[in-house]
Amino acid sequence: TFSRPALTTTVRSGPFPHAECEARTMEDELELLGAMFSSDEDELVVERPTGGGATISVRLRPSSGGEQRRRLMEATLALELSQAYPESAAVCRLSRSRGMVGDEEAALLAALTALAAEAASSGEPCVYALVEAAIEKLTELNAGGDCPICRDDLFPRGTAPPPPTYVSACFHSFHCVCLGVWWLAAPAPKADAAALPSAAQRHASAARAAEADA
Repeated sequence: TFSRPALTTTVRSGPFPHAECEARTMEDELELLGAMFSSDEDELVVERPTGGGATISVRLRPSSGGEQRRRLMEATLALELSQAYPESAAVCRLSRSRGMVGDEEAALLAALTALAAEAASSGEPCVYALVEAAIEKLTELNAGGDCPICRDDLFPRGTAPPPPTYVSACFHSFHCVCLGVWWLAAPAPKADAAALPSAAQRHASAARAAEADA
């Protein structure tokens, strides 16, 4: 289940130990984000069009700390704010997501879109709440999920230590045993015969090359 944070945009202790304060305007929210994320490392990109509003891109990672049972995940959350924000809902998009499988990304985006619509109905600023909700969900997914091969839990509860897992370059996680069995059982890739040149085409190509060298 996806728990929605309170819509009041308040910085609390925890992963972002900043002084407690409320963001009542978009400017306040941008100031909070600037304190939380580094623009130098492309964690935060803010574009302010001349017509008003803003486009905010935040690179998100889970708050995993020293948790042993974890996957590797990240995503970029893009928020488009119109001139009518916060009465007009922020448009949420996810890109460059890594490590999420199945419908996890779609479920996260749907939950954020619903939260943005709820905030707009009451005219509440929600940028920080959306970022916080996304990090909370990534943290939840990071500590669980299924092996894409066997579909069992990556980290079964009550199992200590957890079974060995392999994390690919694209951040997808597998049980090592499952990946090994799949690798050995999978058929070797075969070249598409239709894509290979025929003998006549090879001879013609060789003839053209010989003429070019003459």
